[in-house]
Amino acid sequence: MRIWIYGDSPERIRDMIEENTSPDDTVTGTSVCAEIGSVFPQGGLIPAISAAIRKDIDLLLVPTFGLLGNTTKAEQTIELFRSYNVSVRSVSRNGINSS
Repeated sequence: MRIWIYGDSPERIRDMIEENTSPDDTVTGTSVCAEIGSVFPQGGLIPAISAAIRKDIDLLLVPTFGLLGNTTKAEQTIELFRSYNVSVRSVSRNGINSS
């Protein structure tokens, strides 16, 4: 599976790769979310969206869906990725962890 990892820090991204990918997976890219109060808070998702448009990824892996924004924004973002046949999965052990 071709995976893009979107996290809140380089350290968290590294941990997600180690804990949630298998040798059969290919991490095609990573990006970090913008800081709180950023003018463009979802700017870190732009490279992942571009990869989805190019059909270079199958899965967007995030630590929690909350990283995608409030519930409405997260749902919109998940639907955007789904429109490009990309699944979105959270590694959080709390609540629903895949879409």
